[in-house]
Amino acid sequence: MVDRFHILIVDNDENDLFLWRMIVEGFGHQVSTARSGQETFRFLEKQIPDLILLDLKMPGMSGIEVSKQLRELPAYQNIPIIMLTSSDDLGDKLQSFEQGVDDYVTKEMEPLEISKRIEAVLKRYHKTLDTNPLTHLPGNNAIQKELQRRIDAGLKFAVVYCDLDHFKAFNDAYGFVEGDRVIQFTADLLRNILKEKGNQEDFLGHVGGDDFVFLTTPDKVDLLCGAIVQTFPQGVKQFYSEDDLKQGYITAKNRRGERETFPLMSISLAVVTNEHRSLSSVAEISRVASEIKKLAKSKSGSNYVVDQRKN
Repeated sequence: MVDRFHILIVDNDENDLFLWRMIVEGFGHQVSTARSGQETFRFLEKQIPDLILLDLKMPGMSGIEVSKQLRELPAYQNIPIIMLTSSDDLGDKLQSFEQGVDDYVTKEMEPLEISKRIEAVLKRYHKTLDTNPLTHLPGNNAIQKELQRRIDAGLKFAVVYCDLDHFKAFNDAYGFVEGDRVIQFTADLLRNILKEKGNQEDFLGHVGGDDFVFLTTPDKVDLLCGAIVQTFPQGVKQFYSEDDLKQGYITAKNRRGERETFPLMSISLAVVTNEHRSLSSVAEISRVASEIKKLAKSKSGSNYVVDQRKN
């Protein structure tokens, strides 16, 4: 059975768009469409697909130009791209690969081959980047790679580790399905705040479970973290029953298997920055973050703590 993926098809020709949509939906995938490069970027501001099928020849912004811009933006650079082409021009194909395209398909190919190419590209990406299957955010490999890139480039950066408080108790009380909804809500909240208030180059990753990491610049820390700790507590209430909201806590088993009361979920942010101190490795950053995270989680409610130490 083929896994179901969300695929964005970009083509300015209505007939071709209809054809590609029929082929892709025929293999059980969810399809969204865009008709230009500009429309593609507007779509990506709202949601991230698993893969983009991108027409090579489009007026205005060509498929190659769209691919080039996507690969230059950390928020989008890990989205797999397959170029749609009716051209057998080797130069076009080589230029596409140079701009970060992962594969190409043509209308002359059999639908089964197109489906297999889509599956192959997605499998490579998920294996290489350890992409989280729930949130579709880059995993540990991509996070460490992006962090090392910023270290090597000598950039000023801030690493923000995000962890949900009392998530395990909620998961035990409400079940894994509701727990997954909370994880998706958190990913969407972080993604939206970064897009609205952050830099274009900011990077968001999903370590796993209820742990997220984002990279930004030191000057954005208070704005972003402040928005997150203000927005999360109100938004997460939607996942609780009226009774639990009224009493302000839930009852669940603790790690010893005993019944215990737990507060409603909150979010703790641990911030590590090289603004006033040198940080030379991912391992060093992780060690410092672990210390700051303990301090953040020792406080009640949603909050953020910034490492203030200097060299």
